[in-house]
Parts: sequence; C-alpha cells; structure tokens
Amino acid sequence: MKRNIDFRILVVFLAAAGFASLRGAPARAWTEQDGAVNADLPEMVVEAENQVRQDIQKSTLEFDLSAAVIDTFFSREDEMILSISPVEGMRSLVNNPGTLDSDQVPHFWAPEMAGSPVATFYPEEPEGHESDSWILTVTDFRGSPFREYEGDGRPPETLGWDGRDDQGGILDVGYPYSYIFTITDKGTNTYNYAGVSFRIPALDSREGRDRHLDFAGDRIFAHKGRAELSDPGREWLTGALDIVRRDNPYSPLKVFVVAEEEQLAIKRAEVVKDFVTSEMILAPDKVEIATAVRPNLRAELDGSVGIEIGHAD
Repeated sequence: MKRNIDFRILVVFLAAAGFASLRGAPARAWTEQDGAVNADLPEMVVEAENQVRQDIQKSTLEFDLSAAVIDTFFSREDEMILSISPVEGMRSLVNNPGTLDSDQVPHFWAPEMAGSPVATFYPEEPEGHESDSWILTVTDFRGSPFREYEGDGRPPETLGWDGRDDQGGILDVGYPYSYIFTITDKGTNTYNYAGVSFRIPALDSREGRDRHLDFAGDRIFAHKGRAELSDPGREWLTGALDIVRRDNPYSPLKVFVVAEEEQLAIKRAEVVKDFVTSEMILAPDKVEIATAVRPNLRAELDGSVGIEIGHAD
C-alpha cells in the first residue's frame, strides 16, 4: 500500500482595489499616481496547509501460485507472506517511522494538522513593471494587521507564514485570516492585492520546549454549546494522540479548553480528558485539565480545544 499525503490546499486569490470574488473576473490595477486603469493584475496564490488529501493506491504482490504448488510443498512465497506480522508488514507501507513508541498501529486515515509554515504565499510582480519595494500584511478577522513582511526590490518567489504575529503570538485556530499585498514599482506606482480569507482548523506548534496541538471547537464537538464529541472530532483527537505516542510518549499532558461559558468549558475538558485517558490507557491523574472563558467574537465559532504536551527531561 502506498500513501501519498498532500497537506496543501490551493486557494487562488484574485486581487485589486475592486476585488469581486473568487469566481469573478480579475479587477484592473489602480495606481496612486494617476488613478487610471492601466493593467491587468496577475493572479496570486496562497496555499493554506490546513487540510489533507489522501491518495491511497493499492499494490499487489504478483507471483504464480497454483493449487498444485500449495498442496505439494511450502513455497518461498508462502513463507514470505506468513512470516510477516500485520504491524511489521504495514510499517513501511503506511510511511511509519522505523520504530514505534506504541504497539498500536497508527491511524493513517486521521486528518493531519497544520504545521509551520501554516500558509505559503506566491507573490508576483505586475507584468512590465519592476518592483522597488513590497509589503505583505497578514490580517486577522477584523481586518487588523497581524503579521507584516516587507522588502526592497523583487518580492520573493515564495513566502511562508509560521502562524505568528509580529510579537510572536500564535494565531487562533478556526478564525479567518486574510492578506494585503502591496508592490511599489520604480515609477512609484502602487499595486494593491487584497486576498480572500482562509482558516486553520488545527495547528501543531511549539512554545519553547513544550508542544501544543490546538483545534477549533467546531471540529471537535457535535453541536455548538454542547460537550458531545463528533465523529470527525474523535478522528482529529486520535490523530493528535498518534503524535503523542510517536514523539512524546513520556511527556505530561494537559487538556486546555476555551469556551463561552465556564461550565461548558469544564464539561468539554472532562469529555476530552476521558477520551485521551481511554485511548492512551492512562490513569486519570496523568492528564491535567485547564479551562478559560472567552466570548466568541464571531457567531459561527465554537471555542477551541488544546492538548498541551509538556517537556519531559
């Protein structure tokens, strides 16, 4: 079995001052010098690495094996097939590491989390214009600047965003982010590219020596304002526990839940803790819980769930 995983989802951003929509025709450029419509803007691409596409292809072991051969002697092919245990046999085929910290077969169908970079931008110069300087500003759901990159001359072919703001704080999973890309050419004409929003539903990040696995609440729970896990939520958490088993098998764990109400946060934390201790076969006192109350700033959002992996010496 061959497993190819592509973590990238391409979102084409058509930009201009009069940005219409992803399905609309690209708007024309506006310059600060004369306000004239004078050029078509090129497309700009951003890939938000927050979803996974699994392309599983099956391969078979081909050899001539007749009933007569099976009946008469124990063939080399028989020995090869029967001598391989299920776990050892799957190891190389599902892209597992050479050794496992757990005897449990990894759940290779579970959705993957975004890492760093969480998004990669592909800026381009306007055709026929030489860039003098450029600025890329990642904006939060309010449209406020979150992270800014700038430089002189041609923009880079690719620019990866690690999910952090200018002060080093991490993004909020589930919340929409966008960007504004500005190029000033040698003639002082300014070209503005305004992007459409994208979201990061799950994020694997580090703070010093500790690791954080964070999920948007609507990916984990079946209903807004309730504490029951959804089927996709169990898959997300199962994938997170595979990371714990593989990379941090002896580290202390904490379940951290943010919700709009204190009682809801506590109930959700207990539900996630029960799932973690059951799947990991841990004593309840091995998993700590913590909660925080935060009003959701957008009606469709539903808090967050974090599994904090502490550093173990």
